[in-house]
Amino acid sequence: MFVSRNRLITGCTALLVAGVLAACSDQSPSAVAPSPQSPSFTEITPLDATSVSTLWDFADILISGQPGPVDAGPSVVVPQTDLGAIVAFTTLTSQHVTVKGGDLPLDETERGLGICQTVGGATCTVFAGTGDQGDEVGDTGPGTLILNFDGVQPTGSIVTSISLGSVQDGEGYVYSISTDCGMSFGTPIEATGDGSNNSIVDIPINLPAACLQIKFEKDGTSQIGKDDYTIRSATTEFTPAPELLQGRMTGGGVKATGTAGGSEVPVTLGLTLHCDITLSNNLEVNWTGHQWHLTKPITTASCSNQDNDAPPPASPIDTFEGTAFGSLDGVGGSLITFNFQDHGEPGSGDMIELTIYNGGTTSSGVALQVPLQNLNIGNFQMHFDQPHGQKP
Repeated sequence: MFVSRNRLITGCTALLVAGVLAACSDQSPSAVAPSPQSPSFTEITPLDATSVSTLWDFADILISGQPGPVDAGPSVVVPQTDLGAIVAFTTLTSQHVTVKGGDLPLDETERGLGICQTVGGATCTVFAGTGDQGDEVGDTGPGTLILNFDGVQPTGSIVTSISLGSVQDGEGYVYSISTDCGMSFGTPIEATGDGSNNSIVDIPINLPAACLQIKFEKDGTSQIGKDDYTIRSATTEFTPAPELLQGRMTGGGVKATGTAGGSEVPVTLGLTLHCDITLSNNLEVNWTGHQWHLTKPITTASCSNQDNDAPPPASPIDTFEGTAFGSLDGVGGSLITFNFQDHGEPGSGDMIELTIYNGGTTSSGVALQVPLQNLNIGNFQMHFDQPHGQKP
């Protein structure tokens, strides 16, 4: 079992519109609506160790602990605390979304979302033996149920997979995907059960949640009453942005070897650079007959701790990569890219890599290139950048 933790969500079932709820079981058409329960939030182990993967268990979120099936109306919001919501809806006025199996374990197949046929737009009150039967997609003939993932948070989430249940041996299902908020759907994808009875089928998606809609239908080539299935759950994943490390790098009397105009040249530089690019920075590079110096705030900064070996005084980073614009031999607008690394004292393990361009783009010609190498002389030193960083 891959569930790693649960936390309670309150009031989710209130989103099933009042007056629309009605419960029916396959065995008893006169069943009374179950009392709402508080569904649980379920977070599962992500595929990527740096990402957070979340299971949207539709039955548990909407009718936790209750068997259903329940008529949820033309559309239903499926929320999770701090994670936004998925919206499930039908496309015909004669259809409503249903949900069942909130009392069944996660690995059971007869649970999840489906469709019922209404009579005159009324609530589906009977799910077996009449014209408005149905608690699964396709149970009473052609039907369409759409999942809208545009409301899933945080921004940047992806939908990794969707799980279907009650897929009988040889029964078919059809789904199609829209990445433009439902304006258009791609070619329908048809598939069938894998040969087992009441099987669970996991469909890989791996698309951004923003503006994503997925349409589920019955296999139109099959007989009415066949190829009915549930939409059990969806899984989304989010990779948090890496922690922004703050610090400051200094260096003086630094010497390395570069190439300019096809010749090897000695290079010297001095610097004071902050990971916070809004602060004052200095960088000057000199080589035979030429000088480059920073004239503006640096453009980008990526500070990281590759080897955790920056020497005392203690620092949260040992590597500073960035880009900036400066003056080359008195002419502004020259781009520099650089990678400076502090790996010990007195600097024998420190490394440098940089490229200076004649103009403001990487296509404007290289004025100086220093390939990644250890310093010949000198030392880089990383520091905490008070008050932006705090010593441990």
